[in-house]
Amino acid sequence: MAGSIAGNIAGIVVSVLFIGLVLGASELLSRRGVSSEGTRKVVHIALGGWWIIAMLFFDSPLWAAALPLAFVFVNGYAYRQAKLSFMAREEHDTPGTVYYAVSLTVLSLFSFGIDAPYVGALGVFSMAFGDGFAAVIGKRFGVRKLPVVRDKSLVGSATMLGVSFAACAAVLGAAGVSLALPIAALLAVAATVIEAFSTDGLDNLWVPLGVSALYVVLFLPAAPYAPVLLGMLLSGAVVMASLRLGLLTVSGGMGALVVGALAFAIGGWPLWLLLMWFFGSSNIASRIMAKRTGKAAKKAHETRTLKQVLANSVPFLACAVAYVATGDSRFLIVSAAALAASTADTWASEIGVFSRKPPINILTGTRMQRGLSGGVSPLGLGATAIGSTTSAFLAMLLFHAFGYAVPTGPDAFFFIIACGILGSLVDSVLGSLLQAKYRGPAEGEQTLGRPWDGRTEGSSELVEKLPREGGAGYALVSGYAWVTNDAVNFLSGAIVVALGLIVLVGSGG
Repeated sequence: MAGSIAGNIAGIVVSVLFIGLVLGASELLSRRGVSSEGTRKVVHIALGGWWIIAMLFFDSPLWAAALPLAFVFVNGYAYRQAKLSFMAREEHDTPGTVYYAVSLTVLSLFSFGIDAPYVGALGVFSMAFGDGFAAVIGKRFGVRKLPVVRDKSLVGSATMLGVSFAACAAVLGAAGVSLALPIAALLAVAATVIEAFSTDGLDNLWVPLGVSALYVVLFLPAAPYAPVLLGMLLSGAVVMASLRLGLLTVSGGMGALVVGALAFAIGGWPLWLLLMWFFGSSNIASRIMAKRTGKAAKKAHETRTLKQVLANSVPFLACAVAYVATGDSRFLIVSAAALAASTADTWASEIGVFSRKPPINILTGTRMQRGLSGGVSPLGLGATAIGSTTSAFLAMLLFHAFGYAVPTGPDAFFFIIACGILGSLVDSVLGSLLQAKYRGPAEGEQTLGRPWDGRTEGSSELVEKLPREGGAGYALVSGYAWVTNDAVNFLSGAIVVALGLIVLVGSGG
């Protein structure tokens, strides 16, 4: 044990010296006139060599992850304070250095944890060498752009493919893996595709984790956490496309990735596909709205944030975790019901706005402004029923197709539909009763309780979200300031889950 501790401590010392040498060389190059983009790539490429030090010295995932974890915070501070300018991009700086350290930390914990450091090397070398040289050569010679991803060059992607293949082949050959060359080719293609579709510096996260996860899922399926990794791969593909389309913020994408991975690990394909139906069908409705003009189009272009992702995910995930803890399949039904409620409510919001007449306040029965929470319309109620029914149909079909021992018969089917519709209605009630609504600084005499006259423009409109630059001059006229749309979504989901559990427990199944 003493020798092991001494070896790990020596690894920390050598790692610190190596990283210091790399950063010092980059700073020296910066002072001699090398651009910040050039010095950043020197650091990016050179630090990939740290993994070799890690494999030589460390025998524990905690020791291996200690230094990368420290640099998550160091790089995060440097990024926020604009320190280490020689590691920053010349334009559109992103927290790529933070993502780099995060990926090293995660891969250290996982690959050393399963006693297979070479698995982590596949991802790290694809990122450090493949992505690093692709950026250098692509920037220098990449005139022709890729046909689909216009911000990536053909030369850069070809370099990514070739260098990643060479790196993965070398790692697999050294590890004694059979069929190293075809496996390396597959991983290199995956790395190239991931890098091409990544945005906002996220290639530093997606490439290493994606390459290593793909290898484990395909060639080490019995490894720990393989279902989580498969869920991460599937969700990561959806998240990357969503970021490209502007459907998610970066933080929202991170949250969606974690939620999707957990959903697949717990509930397999049924729960994951139900989650994708909620997210995908909602955004199809948003795309339809985007073809319209006015407020509906503006609302449709809002990207989903981390708070929005969690507000719609925590209730159904809580039930899924309860299913794992107890083995009671009724929790899966309630989890599906929570997703049906989110789907039904989102469909009601996105489709109901097309109603010819302004909606009716669910509590007062008076006409109200379009786009405000608490309103219902025949079209919106129809969308609620469709969203809930399709979710119930899909849930029962998937659970039975994949062999989950959930309650059978029409009871479970109609239970999910009822929960979905109830959740949407509860959301409207809470939105009308509790959600904050503000009047702008130039507001006229209109009040929330007065019937809405159909106007959709001008200073008389109410808003539920204060402007980013501040809420000076805005007055709270209804609800509570802390009750946002995200809070309402979470509360309605929690209420549906609570009521669903009461009904199932009371009925005995």
